[in-house]
Amino acid sequence: MKRLTIFVLTFALLAVTISAQSVANSIRSIDERYRDLAAKATACETDDDQGQYGPLVMNTLSINSRSRQWRAVGIYGGTYKFFYQGGNDEKHLYPDQLVLVKTERRESNRTYREEYMFSDKGELQYFVRTAENDDQMPKELRIYTEGMRALRVVENSKSRDKLNAADVKAEADARKTAAKIRDLFLRSIAL
Repeated sequence: MKRLTIFVLTFALLAVTISAQSVANSIRSIDERYRDLAAKATACETDDDQGQYGPLVMNTLSINSRSRQWRAVGIYGGTYKFFYQGGNDEKHLYPDQLVLVKTERRESNRTYREEYMFSDKGELQYFVRTAENDDQMPKELRIYTEGMRALRVVENSKSRDKLNAADVKAEADARKTAAKIRDLFLRSIAL
């Protein structure tokens, strides 16, 4: 009986260890991809040659670009920067694969910056939001996903692999917003 108990405990410990290593490897892979895409996106924004001949194409959507006051909100404005790639073969002559979206939204004295990174399948893979002058939200929230499940949530430098109710809601909101943004992008390139 003792041997069976020891075997079961050893097997459970081994399964937990392998699962933790798998999550860590996935997070490392997502971080590497994000750093690569963020560097290419920054080059696309700032370097004229990269903007014209680089691996990414960028479109910008600006809302209320003249910073006019909105009732009950104050000054409101938003900018969406879509970074996409493709157009490398006969099937896809034009770039149409959304890989990264950077948003900035101003609501009165509050500023929110968000980034959405999409996988090759078009699913949300990484989300980060920073909030300034908003006591109701964390200053920084990062969500790592794989397929339809969240791998890790990082809130103000505190990392969690087991999600609480607020994390589940934040992940669902990020997915919903990412789907809307992706739909907006697809409709914009279909014009």
